[in-house]
Amino acid sequence: MPEGDTLFRIAAQLAPSLEGQPVVAFELQHVALERLVGHRVTRVEARGKNLLVYFDEGTVLHTHLRMGGTWHLYRKGERWRRSLATATVILAVPDVVAVCFRAPVARLLRTSMVRGDSMVGKLGPDLLGESFDEVKAMEHLRAQPGAPLGVAIMDQRVVAGIGNVYKSEVLFHEKLDPFAPVSFFSDEELSRLLAYSRRIMAVNANAPGKGHTRTTRESRTRGEGPVSVYRRAGEPCYDCRTPILMERQGELRRSTYYCPRCQPERRERSAAS
Repeated sequence: MPEGDTLFRIAAQLAPSLEGQPVVAFELQHVALERLVGHRVTRVEARGKNLLVYFDEGTVLHTHLRMGGTWHLYRKGERWRRSLATATVILAVPDVVAVCFRAPVARLLRTSMVRGDSMVGKLGPDLLGESFDEVKAMEHLRAQPGAPLGVAIMDQRVVAGIGNVYKSEVLFHEKLDPFAPVSFFSDEELSRLLAYSRRIMAVNANAPGKGHTRTTRESRTRGEGPVSVYRRAGEPCYDCRTPILMERQGELRRSTYYCPRCQPERRERSAAS
């Protein structure tokens, strides 16, 4: 599933071509919507794992890519790299067509509805937002004292943007037990965790090149991959050579990769793990 840095990069790719431009054609789920034709795109923004496209007449397009969705940008007349049958959204402006393929969530809202919307209005502070509110993020974490830390930081209502890759990687970097309850950690530890999450996500979000490989291991040496633990179960930890483990967490049983030596267990693990 694309994480916050990926959506930031998508927004940065789409915005220069779409913002300020009049809509020439718009289709949602293969249905043409004439009411948007002639109106202008005013803003394209990422919000956590969501993409929002604003139009000047008060409509907002919301997409969430989940596991299989993707956005492409084509010049007029350019051949598409995917089938028309898989296009969820087609947004054409003069000379450019933005196409969202296989998005499981694609819908229109009124701008006035965004703040109270159950999917995008209840998101926690966006880790890549210019005005990230650490105080609020800490309040949200502390409001879940019994939740395993690895589950809490994946909750988009706590902080927006962290997915499975960053969950495992940032907890490894800060040497924190993913399975211990939030209450077991100090404010200083949680603050450092949020700060590192913001910094490393921003590094990846702003890295040049379309083919950028996400990296969380900033000082890697020869032979080391770009990430420390994610999808490395059974391989030796780069720091201590202990085999990396993988366990599943939360109601959705999402995979968590960790080093049992670098991230020692804190007292009793949360029953919710």
